[in-house]
Formats: sequence, structure tokens, C-alpha cells
Amino acid sequence: MLRLICLCLLLAGPAVGQDRPQGLLWSDTALPRTLPLQVKTAKGRDYYLVLRDVATGRDVIGAYARGGDFFRLLVPPGRFEVQIASGQAADWQGRGALFGAQTQRFVLEPPLDFGVSGFARKGGHLLDLRDLGAIVQTSLGICQRLALDPESVRIKPDAPMPGVSPRDPMEKPEFVTPRYREVSRICD
Repeated sequence: MLRLICLCLLLAGPAVGQDRPQGLLWSDTALPRTLPLQVKTAKGRDYYLVLRDVATGRDVIGAYARGGDFFRLLVPPGRFEVQIASGQAADWQGRGALFGAQTQRFVLEPPLDFGVSGFARKGGHLLDLRDLGAIVQTSLGICQRLALDPESVRIKPDAPMPGVSPRDPMEKPEFVTPRYREVSRICD
């Protein structure tokens, strides 16, 4: 009986406002999202970003960045118009109403290109939205290379060691297949 009363009290309570999301909210693309978009923001305002494919006019990605928090998003290759809605964190009402009547909207010009350039360089962008009057956009690249895993090519020594019998000289040694690991770094 006590549980029933508690449940009724919980259900009768006031409606809770929309929680602030963080990160990727939705994606409408079959392409792999591997290219970096990093956004710097100031505390006090949150941002809803939509990337629209310039070639098709379709919205491809929607993401939410909390003001002052680190924000990085991986996007697919292509040329995208970046649409940004900004407002007070407490005013967030979801994808439809955004930040309510106080929503500030703007589009970055020119559209941003994302793709692989050169040899193993993933080309992306860094947006600084801390001053909405002077938005700064710079390129951001992630360079990748393969590094040999030294454990994958370890061999037995030929020289006799105490307690180990010498190897037969007629025995053919096994050739090992080396393994590699991917090493990434920011290169801009």
C-alpha cells in the first residue's frame, strides 16, 4: 500500500523540463563519421549544430554542445553548411523549439570541407564560438601512421643460454608476420 501511495505521488509531481543533451543527437548518413569537428564554447550558452550537405541540401548530423565543455564530433566526408542555434542552457526545449523565442540562429560562411587530404591526413575543422561576433574557424587535421608492434617480431635467440639446448642448425625458423598498430596525432 505504501508503495502505491509513493508511486501516485511521483506521478502527480510537476513535469520535469527537457534535460540538456550532449554530443551527437542524430545522424542521417550511411557514410562513416571519421573526420574531426571540434568546437570551443564559453560557459553560459549552449549550442545546437546541424550539418547540411551542400550537394543534396539534406541535414546530415545534429549535435548539442554544452557551453564551456570540451566538444568534438566526428563527421562524414563532404562539404557541409554548418547551422548553429544558440541559447541559455535552461531554455532548451528540444529539437523542435530549440531554445524558445530567445534562440539565436546563424549559418557559418563558407561551407566547411571534410575529407582525407594528402597521405593519411583526416582534414577537419576547429570552430571557436566563444565570441559570436567574431567566430574563428581553423583547419584541424588528424594524421595517422602505422607503427610496428615489437612484440610481434620477437624471435628466439640462437646463442645457447644456461639450461636451454642449442637449436638444430638444419631446422628452418618460422617467419613471423609482423603486426602494426595505428598511431594518430593532431597535425595542425
